[in-house]
Amino acid sequence: MQDRDDLFERRLNDYISGMITDEEKAELFSLVGSSELYRLQYDKALKLHALLHVPMLEAEKEDGYRRFSQRMQRGTERKKKQFVVWMRFAAAAVVLMALASTLSVYIYDSQNRNGRDVLCETVVPFGSQTRIILPDSSVVVLNSGSVLKYPATFGKKERNVYLAGEGYFKVTKNKEKAFQVYAGDTRIKVTGTIFNVRSYPDDIQTEIDLIEGGVNVSVGEKDVFLKPNERALYNRKSGTLERQAYETYKSALWTTGKLSFVNASFREILKEIERKYNVKIHVVSQRVDGEYFSGTIHADMTLQEVFNFIDVDKKYCFENSGNTILLKDR
Repeated sequence: MQDRDDLFERRLNDYISGMITDEEKAELFSLVGSSELYRLQYDKALKLHALLHVPMLEAEKEDGYRRFSQRMQRGTERKKKQFVVWMRFAAAAVVLMALASTLSVYIYDSQNRNGRDVLCETVVPFGSQTRIILPDSSVVVLNSGSVLKYPATFGKKERNVYLAGEGYFKVTKNKEKAFQVYAGDTRIKVTGTIFNVRSYPDDIQTEIDLIEGGVNVSVGEKDVFLKPNERALYNRKSGTLERQAYETYKSALWTTGKLSFVNASFREILKEIERKYNVKIHVVSQRVDGEYFSGTIHADMTLQEVFNFIDVDKKYCFENSGNTILLKDR
């Protein structure tokens, strides 16, 4: 039993620090599923990990730590031993916080306040990307300017997450527990698959591109089922939901640092450049609205090289003005 406890502590510590293999992860979740005590320890570790990443109000932070300390102090000798383990997790979380300087993570302890599950929130600043491993081992890569909310542990019947922005999902298969992504008015339901969702709040359109498996996309009473190399497009203005054939692998090129466009409007491209390079582009040109472009912007290109690349006919000039780039006609 002692060996089993030690194994659980090692695997949980590896999981929190991000230094865990898929095989070890499967071992951890097997242990979590085999014991209520392990499940509680796992839940507490995730909550503490998220809490240490949060620039919350000081009063809330102190109150949460005080409640946490009181619970630990009331325990038995075994719980005192567990407190040492929590401190290891805290140290690992602090290291992660220092490394992930572009990532903000918040936790809402709504379980204590209004009876609902604990939700973690990951916010990715403009000019950044991040990769998350969810409690069921599903992997999500979040693009610049995106927000993902997800529970510290999934429920018995569903695995629900909430996205604003763009995310690439590789969902662990579980036919008994549907995985659902809520993106604005859109719901994407799967049991295990690979797909990309693009749903920035300031975009008119939500795009869901299926790479592997199958997904059901629904908006109100409308729904479409996607097969690989199909995409669903939901227009928020018109309320239309349609399915199209598409080379969906292109939608996930951003995960490698590339931006790929197929007959995209110039304004759409400029918005992507703003997010990727964390700049503001102010357009003072009338030509832009009638311009379209196809091509791929590579990760190692500088901002000036990108402008030279998309302005193939040399119609425009790009001028720096403080933190803003002015796009003018030549």
